[in-house]
Formats: sequence, structure tokens, C-alpha cells
Amino acid sequence: MNGEVVARAGFGDPVRGDARESIDRLRALGWRVALLSGDHPAVVRGTAQLLGIDLADATGGASPEDKLHRVEDARTRGTVVMVGDGVNDAAAIAAATVGVGVHGGAEASMSAADVYLARPGLGPLVELVKGSRRTMLVIRNNILFSIAYNVLGASLALLGMLDPLIAAVLMPMSSLSVVLASWRGHTFDAVVARPVAGPASSGVPRLEPAP
Repeated sequence: MNGEVVARAGFGDPVRGDARESIDRLRALGWRVALLSGDHPAVVRGTAQLLGIDLADATGGASPEDKLHRVEDARTRGTVVMVGDGVNDAAAIAAATVGVGVHGGAEASMSAADVYLARPGLGPLVELVKGSRRTMLVIRNNILFSIAYNVLGASLALLGMLDPLIAAVLMPMSSLSVVLASWRGHTFDAVVARPVAGPASSGVPRLEPAP
């Protein structure tokens, strides 16, 4: 008014309420979190500061090719999980060790993803990581148990200390023990992963609330 600005309005995307907590939990689990976006670098830096992400790990103005190259480079150093929701994320999602599509994402990103999070926010991503760790722990324990059981059984058989009939009974019991251990593992407490028709109707596993 009269040549002076008395009000102004702006548009922007607010950071999700669970984003900072989820990222902190991912770091506590040993993950290095980086922000890779096609948005203006200034916006990306501001978002990184809100989320507690090191500015060296925050890249703005990235094209789909830039994202792809960053993911491919990171894969040479270890496991990479790429989370995205846009068409420009599809190539990077496909190139990652595990590509994750999120709720409300574009069809192209859903088609490229290995896993689809059916609930909004980053909380389901933390559940996915923790559940995956528990799954791998169950698998490793089952493998160790099977190896130990078979080594013990073979050793006793070679020494003539194991009756063939008893061995024939114990072998399926070993398999049953592994199956029961897996069933009792409760690898995903909050969600279950099952193949359903996602937004892209591609059969991508979706993480949904457990019944």
C-alpha cells in the first residue's frame, strides 16, 4: 500500500511431521541418509537443515540422470535404498539395491520399485528396515541351526552312534523346527508385506497394516 509491502504469500511443501524422527531412527540403525531432489538447491538445503541431514549429503537441482548416476556410484560402495515418488525417480529406484515407492507416488516409480509403502509418511520405511533386519536374523539363525544339526547327525552316523530309523525321524523334525522358528520370528510386527495390485497394477509388494 502506498508503495510499501504490507503482506505477502508463498507456496511450499511442508515437511511431514514424522520425517525428522524417522530419519533419526534410520541413522540409529546405522544408515547414512542423503537427500536427492530435483527441487531448487536453496529449498533442498533448507529442508536438509530441518531434517538434520548434512548439507554435503543434500543435492538439489538433480535431473533423473543425476539421480541415477548418484545411485549407481553409491552402489559400488555398498547397499543402497532409494525412496521416491516421482517419474524422475524411476530410473534411480530401479538401479538401487532396493527401490521403495511411497504412498501417492507416480505410476512410473511404483513400477520400478521393489516395495511399495501403502501408508503415508516415513514411519513405514523404518518398519521396513527393522523388519528386514529381523528377517535376515531369522534366516541366519536357521542356517546355523541346520548346519550344526547336519554336522552333528553325520558325525554320529559315521561313528555308528546313530540308528538309521532314529535319523529318519530326526531329519523331518529338524525341518519342522526351522519352519516353526520362522513362523515365530514375528519379523514384521506392525506391517505385513504381500503382493497385491498396486497403483501400477504390477504386483509390487505393498506394506499394509497387519490384520
